[in-house]
Amino acid sequence: MSDILDEIIIEDVVANCPQEFLQYHKCIRDNEENPAKCQDGRLTLSKCIKEKVPSVRSIMRQCSEPMKKYERCIRDNMDSKTIAENCLGFLQDLRNCAESQVENKNIKPSIKGVNLELIKE
Repeated sequence: MSDILDEIIIEDVVANCPQEFLQYHKCIRDNEENPAKCQDGRLTLSKCIKEKVPSVRSIMRQCSEPMKKYERCIRDNMDSKTIAENCLGFLQDLRNCAESQVENKNIKPSIKGVNLELIKE
């Protein structure tokens, strides 16, 4: 289900934040050697996702506890570089919660009128 979850969320982002998504990914493509140049685009896309993407809003609202636990684990293990060893269980809990939100809400976005070929300019 994880691959399907990722696909659904990406489709939902593209459907609800198409310009921000395309601009950010075009910037990344054009600045592979220095992706830091795309910081503004990343922030703009993140803001749009938090405000306009139904699947993400639902996950953030309904999965706040597993999300907080995972974020805390990352912070607590950042210095020791043991995130992979200590936080995978929290990440799996978060993914399980997110999957249940997508399944329970029957979220199946469709991309309408978004030309993804723009990214290849």
